[in-house]
Amino acid sequence: MLSLLGEIRYKWSMRRSLRLVAASWWLLQLGACGDQPHAKSPHAVGAARSGPAAQSHGTKPARAGRNAPEAPENSGQNRRPGSSAGPVRDHSATNEELRQRYGNARALAVLHGSASYYADKFTGRPTASGAPYEPSAFTAAHRTLPFGTVLRVTRLGGGQRVYVRVTDRGPFGPRGRILDLSRAAAEHLGMLKAGVAKIEVEVVEYGPRKPRRRRR
Repeated sequence: MLSLLGEIRYKWSMRRSLRLVAASWWLLQLGACGDQPHAKSPHAVGAARSGPAAQSHGTKPARAGRNAPEAPENSGQNRRPGSSAGPVRDHSATNEELRQRYGNARALAVLHGSASYYADKFTGRPTASGAPYEPSAFTAAHRTLPFGTVLRVTRLGGGQRVYVRVTDRGPFGPRGRILDLSRAAAEHLGMLKAGVAKIEVEVVEYGPRKPRRRRR
C-alpha cells in the first residue's frame, strides 16, 4: 500500500515538473519574439527607398529632339553676364540682336576653316538640337560645340561678319569645312554664289555642356 502511494506521488511530481518546464520554455519564446523588429513589407521598403533621395532628383522634363540641349547640363560658367537663360530656345534671334548682345564680347576661342550652307530642301526638318531648320534664322552646324554656342563668323578676304548660334551637328564633308551656315547667314557673308568660303570663327559664348555620367 505504501509503495503504491509513493509511486502515485512520484508520478504526480514528475508531471508537475514537466508542466513547469513547458511553461518556462513558452515564456522564453514569447520574449524572444518580442525583441525582434517587425518585418517590413516590400511596399514599405520601396516607399523608403523612394523617399527624400528620390524626391531630390525630381522628374526630368521631356527633351525635344534626339539630341536636345538638356537644360540641366548647363554649368553656367562660360556665359557672359546678362546673357539669356535659354540659349537654344532663342535660336530665332536675328543677326542684329546677336550683334547687339555679343558685339563687344571677347573671343573665348578662335577657329579657322571654310563654311558651306544648308540646301533649301532641309527647310523645316529637325536639327540635332530638336529645333527645325529655318533658312531665315541665323544658325549653324558644328561637329562638337555645345548647342546654344554663339559664334562670330568673319569671311576672310571680304570682311563680312555675322553672328550665329549652333543648333545642329555637321558638316560631315572635308575636315577643313568647320561650319554649315543657314541661308540667311551665308547670304550675309556674300557666299551664296560661291557655296563655300574661307572663314574665321570666334566663340563668344559657350552653350550648356552635357554632364559627365558617373560610372557605376
